[in-house]
Amino acid sequence: MIQTRAIIFEGFNQVRLQALEIPQPKPGELLVKTLYTGVSTGTETRVLSGKQTGGQFPLIPGYESVGRVVAGGEPADFKPGDVVFHCGSNYTGPYNKCWGAHMEYALVQENDVHRVPAELNPIHAVPAKVGAIALHGVKRAGVCAEDTVVVVGLGLIGHWAAQCAKAYGARVIGVDTNPHRLRLAANAGIEYLVNASEEDVKAKVDAYGQANVSVVIDATGIASQLKNSARLVRSMPWRPPYPPSSRLVILGSYTEPIVLDYDPLFMDEVDILFSRDTRPDDIREMLALLSTAKVKPEALATSCYPANDAPQAYREMVENNLMRMIFKWE
Repeated sequence: MIQTRAIIFEGFNQVRLQALEIPQPKPGELLVKTLYTGVSTGTETRVLSGKQTGGQFPLIPGYESVGRVVAGGEPADFKPGDVVFHCGSNYTGPYNKCWGAHMEYALVQENDVHRVPAELNPIHAVPAKVGAIALHGVKRAGVCAEDTVVVVGLGLIGHWAAQCAKAYGARVIGVDTNPHRLRLAANAGIEYLVNASEEDVKAKVDAYGQANVSVVIDATGIASQLKNSARLVRSMPWRPPYPPSSRLVILGSYTEPIVLDYDPLFMDEVDILFSRDTRPDDIREMLALLSTAKVKPEALATSCYPANDAPQAYREMVENNLMRMIFKWE
């Protein structure tokens, strides 16, 4: 058995670091020693508050981990020293998992591991999963260089959606009420930004987008906001030439029922798309975007804590509404 540390959510707003044991890897498994784990702050706030579906205390949270392979059950395509990304340990001992990434050592199926490109700093590989969730939504909309994309809600997922749409060559307009989030988007190279608390969003979006918005990505997580987001698309003319239908991508996590106004969607023939999490190819593509600097993880304000300081870190996350945290395990 191998001794490891793990971050445990014991109950509502209760966090501790705990030692436990995991077994040696079997054929098809890898033992990975963790370098960094990432905190998807919105998701883990929801888990810590007991509102996450399937999240039963006590549990090990987290779904972003970068580490080095220590050993593998034979045969193995990875060798000791390889830097890899995974979304959580298969084995979490006596604890439940809400994906199980925040562990010093992880036992992972080899098929669930992604190789981190040699040219990519391991700490910059951490957002491969959360970035891939956003990328999946961008791909669901079929975003390309001809599109004008509005991202409403520039929290963690929305921020990455804006960066990914820009990487695909689209004109991107970011909308939020939070000046700090707007500044972070500007740091990432998003040129067109609207402060929804101070400006007429529809007028500003039409001006920036030349009244030709083809894709709206709502990442607010606020069900009542979707009606407003749907109104930001371009109008569908009654005479040719007819442009392709605009797309509304529902990318956030919404706890309330979603109700949309029929008439605007009907008149503009808007396609409504839901985006569910991510797929392995999205994570691989995100790692490629990160390694070629087509997206910029350093643009986000990231708070980095030693893993031993996890209880304090989560308190600060909740109290200060931190947008991004990373734990360092070495």
